[in-house]
Amino acid sequence: MNDETDKTINIILAALGGEGGGVFTSWLAEAAALNGWQSQSTSLAGVAQRTGATIYYLELFPKRIGDDRKPVMSLFPAQGDIDLAITSEIAEAGRMLQRGFINPKKTTLITSSHRVFGITEKSHLTDGRMDKGVVISMAEQYSKRLIQFDMMAIAEKHDSIISSALLGALAGSKALPFDKESFITVVTRTGKSLKNNLAAFEESFINASEPTSAKVNFFEPSESSSEELGGEIKSDFVLPPPKTAAGKRLLHRLQKDVPDALHEMIYSALQRLVEYQDARYAHEYLDALKDLFVSPEVKESHTLSEATARYLALWMCYEDIPRVAQLKVRKSRMEEIRKEVKAAPDQILHVTEYFRPRPEEVCAILPRILGKTLLNSSLGYRIINFFTGEKKLRTDKVIVNILLRLLSTFRFTRRFSYGYAIESHAMNRWLGCVKKFSKRNIEVSIELAQCGAIIKGYGPTRERTLMQVQKILDLCESSSISKQQISELRRSCAEDDNNMKFNQTIEAIRLQTATTV
Repeated sequence: MNDETDKTINIILAALGGEGGGVFTSWLAEAAALNGWQSQSTSLAGVAQRTGATIYYLELFPKRIGDDRKPVMSLFPAQGDIDLAITSEIAEAGRMLQRGFINPKKTTLITSSHRVFGITEKSHLTDGRMDKGVVISMAEQYSKRLIQFDMMAIAEKHDSIISSALLGALAGSKALPFDKESFITVVTRTGKSLKNNLAAFEESFINASEPTSAKVNFFEPSESSSEELGGEIKSDFVLPPPKTAAGKRLLHRLQKDVPDALHEMIYSALQRLVEYQDARYAHEYLDALKDLFVSPEVKESHTLSEATARYLALWMCYEDIPRVAQLKVRKSRMEEIRKEVKAAPDQILHVTEYFRPRPEEVCAILPRILGKTLLNSSLGYRIINFFTGEKKLRTDKVIVNILLRLLSTFRFTRRFSYGYAIESHAMNRWLGCVKKFSKRNIEVSIELAQCGAIIKGYGPTRERTLMQVQKILDLCESSSISKQQISELRRSCAEDDNNMKFNQTIEAIRLQTATTV
């Protein structure tokens, strides 16, 4: 048996939990049977918390008329021996490449181009997101054929599961010797959500069968920073008309004081600040940045002002108890949860959430003197700790919802709180250093502005990152420090969560600067 038809077709599928990977595998096996092919499949379940997908492996083999012999097929995929790789998300396509399953001489790669961020990306101390553009570029280079477009968008459009769109893309690719009707037949046999599944199948089929379509093999370049682009930011953003008198005043200031290239980002920042606190808070943000926008040292390039504006807005919207409560009871949240769990309109949904406020967070929302006094008092600390600690609350219950809404009103007294005093002092110090160094060394100033990205999180994480930035500023104020040294310190902040790498780096730089002096 040396004929091409005597070879197996080896297929590997990577799909996340709940995306219908098992259903897809069944459809494919049924389609093979309809066309007189034998099949064998196996699966390896992925782990929880989105650190990996479930891997399905199929081998297809043609039946010969009058030949009752059964082929021996493998249960495991072999590197470099995959004819067809299908992934439900672009990061999984990257993992297929990484594991060596994609062969540039034989593998057709079909993947949805959307992203579902993994737990390792979300938990990274800095920006841990995978570069989607790099994956697509590598896939184009190392696969025999690449078909990629947003199949999740198609599935959501038709209220279907992504496996229907994946099957449509497979059928449209003509990668298997099966006609379109075979695939439609197996989908029809399922009976569930038939109209929706067939609609998603059809649209995906059309996209995959038209290689000239902009939706197929479309390369999305990786995002480049303004620094990489020479500091020039191009924007065709058009400011929307204001809806309120307060909004009109803010937009007037934005148009008057802010460079056109930064309008889109600053507009988003203002929206966030108004929702977080009030319009006055947004005006304070513009006041803080005004010096940078008119500074002759930074007028030629927006790199510094962009970085400062971005991280100042994020810093000013720091998370505290009122903010957490505000986010929990926002109008759209229950709708988002129902959509995520695919709850039917008539289904009752219970939402239980975990809370663990520490005495530090409680004292942070109290008036400055009271909060500081209680936090520094061992008795006060113990009393608050007794009433806080780990709690599981049903946020769908009326009484809990009312309690959270009451807590969210504390944002109106935020300016007088102990937590605000701590955050604003650290924030103003960082901003002052950025402005001071902009007149001395613009490159050092940009690196200091980027240090704003270190600040993040809630509770112990917030305390640790605030301390790291304070130590960097201490070093800048006490010695001559270079752009490279600040960059090295920024990277070390993300190495671990116990400050070991950061402390080693800062001590090494202190020795270097002392030796230089």
